Amino acid sequence: MKGLLLFILFSTLAPSVFGQSALEDRIFDENIKSLELFPQDNRLGYPVLFLDNPNALVLAFDELNRDFQQYVYTFQLCNANWIPTDLSPNEYLDGFTEAYIENYQFSKNTKVPYIHYSLTFPNRDIQFRISGNYILKVFPENQANKPIFMKRFYVTNPLCSIFGNILAPSNPALQKTSQEISFKVDISNLNSRFPSREITTQIQQNGRYDNQINQLQALSISDNILDFNLQKNNIFTAGNTFRFFDFSSLAYNSEYIYSINRNEQIDKIELLLAKERANKPYKNEVSLLGKFYIESKTYDNSDLEAEYAYVRFLLARAEPYLDADLYLLGGFDLWGLKHKLEYDFTNKVYSTSILLKQGFYSYQFALKEKNQNFVDVASIEGSHFQTPNSYVIRIYFRAPGTTYDQLVGWQEIVNYTNQVNEQI
Repeated sequence: MKGLLLFILFSTLAPSVFGQSALEDRIFDENIKSLELFPQDNRLGYPVLFLDNPNALVLAFDELNRDFQQYVYTFQLCNANWIPTDLSPNEYLDGFTEAYIENYQFSKNTKVPYIHYSLTFPNRDIQFRISGNYILKVFPENQANKPIFMKRFYVTNPLCSIFGNILAPSNPALQKTSQEISFKVDISNLNSRFPSREITTQIQQNGRYDNQINQLQALSISDNILDFNLQKNNIFTAGNTFRFFDFSSLAYNSEYIYSINRNEQIDKIELLLAKERANKPYKNEVSLLGKFYIESKTYDNSDLEAEYAYVRFLLARAEPYLDADLYLLGGFDLWGLKHKLEYDFTNKVYSTSILLKQGFYSYQFALKEKNQNFVDVASIEGSHFQTPNSYVIRIYFRAPGTTYDQLVGWQEIVNYTNQVNEQI
């Protein structure tokens, strides 16, 4: 163990790094690829820990480099809206406040060389004392003010019971295109005297943050049961099944792949020309829900032997969108709209190329008006009530006299069975 305890360094640099603005998933170093954070027993699961259950999360990422770099990791507790709390690390962490990432391996016989780093936590170096929203920050040794990435995850102490369903909205105009999340929350174990002030409720769709519903208020409170049924604020645009492609093998063109160009330096893949799906009938397909899964069918160890390749995405369009940019939306870019497509007036297509590691990927096209925050997926992909989706309900409690939000309820609600497992 190469534990690292730098209390003075952390205390000095944390304010300048984190500040008091909301933190988010971000990659600062363009050589960092295939960033994943998942439960140890489910690579496609949400990054959540339970204080009453000895589960663990796994961090995995690649650095496109031939030379090893010593990296350090630490954690920052945030409130329900991802603003860093004023608690010191010793108040929410046990053990060290920082530690080295000790597990790393070099890629084997790949055209693009990389180093694969991994970390499992909590571990012998760092454990969590309280529940809440956490940021995992990774940075080079002795450079805490220069993180290479930050990643959000959750630690929950499930004091609340959540019971919910996905329903068609009561509004007839929305019943074919939207989904209503109807639920109740039992807060008997919280001893909350003023639930409307002390409890914060959020709903998230498929891991996206851009369309998350925040600050929900219960319709009624009776016998420690918060009722969130039949509310117009609980409604999401259902969207459509995520597009999908599989290049776990480079020996043949799988579904939705038009061509694979193998060469000595780097492989290039072109996807089939995609078309808009708005105003078209719903097609029942298995969905990865925007997630990705690293795998090479050629080799045994995908983490070290999977190849990187440039993947070209294309969308047919007779003319460019007015006053809006077109992006790819999916977990492979942390849902961050990092990849904008450019319009080709000659060929009448939008396109972009991205360096990706072999595996299974799902994504959608999204429009974002210039200088606006709203992300519009339905205008391109369509929206249908039947669409498979995953919703996570989170309940936060700020106890009287405290300055941080405990995560006391976490529940996933889905309207499908085995969607992800069937596709991979």
